Amino acid sequence: MTVKELHREAMRFNDLAIIAKRNNPSVVVEYFQQAFEFEKQAFIKFNSESDVEPTRTILLRSAANLALLATLPREAEKLIAIGLAGDPPDELANELRDILQQVNFFRHLETKGVELDTNEIQLSLSGNEVGHGIIRSNEFLNRIEIIEKLAFRTADRLRNKPFKERGRKKKANVVEFEPFLSVPRAASFAVTIRFGHSTEQQTIPGADSQFFLIDDLLNNIELLNEGNYEKLNTSIKEEDYRRNFIALLKQLAPDGERIKLVGFTVKRNNEIKTVPLTRIKTEFLIEDVESSEEIDKPENIELTGVLSFADSKKSTIKLTDSDNKDYIITVPKGLLSDVVKPYFEEEVILKGIMTGSKIELKDLEMNE
Repeated sequence: MTVKELHREAMRFNDLAIIAKRNNPSVVVEYFQQAFEFEKQAFIKFNSESDVEPTRTILLRSAANLALLATLPREAEKLIAIGLAGDPPDELANELRDILQQVNFFRHLETKGVELDTNEIQLSLSGNEVGHGIIRSNEFLNRIEIIEKLAFRTADRLRNKPFKERGRKKKANVVEFEPFLSVPRAASFAVTIRFGHSTEQQTIPGADSQFFLIDDLLNNIELLNEGNYEKLNTSIKEEDYRRNFIALLKQLAPDGERIKLVGFTVKRNNEIKTVPLTRIKTEFLIEDVESSEEIDKPENIELTGVLSFADSKKSTIKLTDSDNKDYIITVPKGLLSDVVKPYFEEEVILKGIMTGSKIELKDLEMNE
């Protein structure tokens, strides 16, 4: 087969893997492995005949990326080493380094020397703000707070409680699902999160509610990371909870620079399972969970200003721009307490839909 034919076969199996993610997940890795083998052979054949750039590095980068998708990190690492040892264009060299960072990150997701219990997860972070066992405090602490919110909301949903925008957390939730943290570990920044009791407390036999909560939470993170909204809608049927979940996960997700990768590790049936969150914040939109009702002549609007007021009864907030002009924005249920409230008195970029004089929130992020 020619280089072009080998590459086409690789892309064919890559497409099959992407389709299988929705229809037949059990064969996804197998398809990616076949895609990798074809792309690797395409690179080997091309490299034996020519060293012309950027084609050489493009094939190599594609093969390394497929190796990572095929859960063959060592193969990806060897290909990246070949690429960086050559003379690739700067932009492609940086892309190879990004893939190498992913390879190292998946190694860090392992729990070397750490024994996880069934109601524990390991959180790992990697990026430009992460050093050898050290991390910028707000990047870590904000994500722990988000995980706590996700746990409490998931607990209420699993107990068939209606979504509650206001009021204190239930005592039962605080006792069972409050996170306790281990000492941070080096490499990528990693900590163990134990739900429900401190490390000095005995686990109550048969108390497996944390087990189900963790599995439900990670399953939905996996679905959203893959962009599988159809299955997510089935998993989280209640629109308020679903909207809240996506908005919180957007805050948890990497930004692509300061934090490039977020990963979770759990122990199930004496085996380690990893769930990476690789979609960056800009790929999440709160409006993804909105219903499909038609709105007459909606207009997209983007505002920059300070959130200065909230009315929880009316589910509205006030944004004041640099010209001291006030805007009243309606906040869909599920967002005010957990998602919008942390931004009060901060300058934000707000995206919404304007119908007449009414503005409805669609997305919100810090103006950095």
